[in-house]
Amino acid sequence: MKRIISVFAVALLLVTAFASFAVSAEESTFHVTHYNDSAAEGACVIFTETYTGGGWWIHVAFAPVEGKENTYEIVETVNGTGDGSAAPLEVPEGGFVYGLNTGNNWGDLTQAAIDAGNFESQWWYGNYQQDQEYYTTNFVNEATKAMIATATTWMVGDIFVINGLDLEGLTVPTSTPDTKWYDEGYVCTATFAAETDDSQLPAESDPEAESKPADESKPADESKPADTSAPANNSADNSADAPSEGGNTTLWIVLGVVGAVVVVAVIVIVSKKKK
Repeated sequence: MKRIISVFAVALLLVTAFASFAVSAEESTFHVTHYNDSAAEGACVIFTETYTGGGWWIHVAFAPVEGKENTYEIVETVNGTGDGSAAPLEVPEGGFVYGLNTGNNWGDLTQAAIDAGNFESQWWYGNYQQDQEYYTTNFVNEATKAMIATATTWMVGDIFVINGLDLEGLTVPTSTPDTKWYDEGYVCTATFAAETDDSQLPAESDPEAESKPADESKPADESKPADTSAPANNSADNSADAPSEGGNTTLWIVLGVVGAVVVVAVIVIVSKKKK
């Protein structure tokens, strides 16, 4: 009996742990630091109007999905984080363009120029004289770098439910408004998750699915990733760590593991009764 209770206890712990992981994998922070500011460094900016610049940025255009609240489809992307070749995208009607850039660690760049003896020949030296505080600030931050890494995995046609944005009042979604966006303590409250249609059953459980031929139509065009083989420009830090995958695939894996644990528990109980 004690062994049976132990098996059930382990099964319950596994169910709880994997269920918690599945839920957390579904929704993530949609990092936002500014609205309509193409000069912000180390930032994740929502553009609701025409803008300029952004050569070293990644730009993602989101169009609203008709009939679905807070749901947006990616209609265009361009990635210049590797070579500075990006250009602004047109803002979709009712939607927005999401622009992200790594920014510069000006403190390190300034010190490196001083150490090399060519400080006064830097193109930004005049700007440094006007605003020394800015040109000694490190705008590179982990939250923005992580969001850039995530954005590089998105493709045209991807649909997300995005909550917490204020596309009319343009209030930045943060619980720490007095903290600089490049500081570790900055917290963004906007979230996103892959859009799912709960009214549709999985293909294997739909009896009509087997009688219908597979849709072999050509998928939507995917944006071509930037060529990252070229060396990074000294004025920008373009490094980003690749994100882990999540979403519905994770959920099905979790359900399979939980089912397997339950089956094992039942087998143990039946075996005990036979003895």
